Amino acid sequence: MAIYQYYLAIVPKEGILKKHNLIPNEIRINTETGYFESDAELYWKEIDQKADEITPKIDSFIKRADWGNDKTNFNWKTKSKVLDNDAFMGINEKTFSITEFSFRADLREDGFTFLKNMIELGKENNWMFMDRKGKLMNADFEEIKASIKNSDAHSFLNNPIKFLENLDNKNK
Repeated sequence: MAIYQYYLAIVPKEGILKKHNLIPNEIRINTETGYFESDAELYWKEIDQKADEITPKIDSFIKRADWGNDKTNFNWKTKSKVLDNDAFMGINEKTFSITEFSFRADLREDGFTFLKNMIELGKENNWMFMDRKGKLMNADFEEIKASIKNSDAHSFLNNPIKFLENLDNKNK
């Protein structure tokens, strides 16, 4: 993952409500294995949203990647010298239901077109977004923008030298 990309997992609000009867501020994450893991998959199991209801819309604003894209996952990727957005959708091979869904928005993109398209898709489908800290957010650009401002990606883009110096200081 490039430092200028901002990661968001997509979580169905209906699945959260079925599991908890309320919307918590955050959901559990784990990085002890060296990988980012969350409970987001639990909430997709609570609903039955078919991938083919969503994939054409995503295809309309980001190109399908040339890897994956089979019975268990779809991948999208826009990569050039100035832009690097991507998305991943895990799929249940038998039911074709979504099992997990995440994306990384390139914060260098003028107007944040990809991010805004994903937020709009979230509004249409009653989804929430979760950042790398497990914080849940509504499909609202202003709310997500506040989270972005507290991210490493934003800190790096705002002042790369200071960001790297702060990394050095953390390791001392």
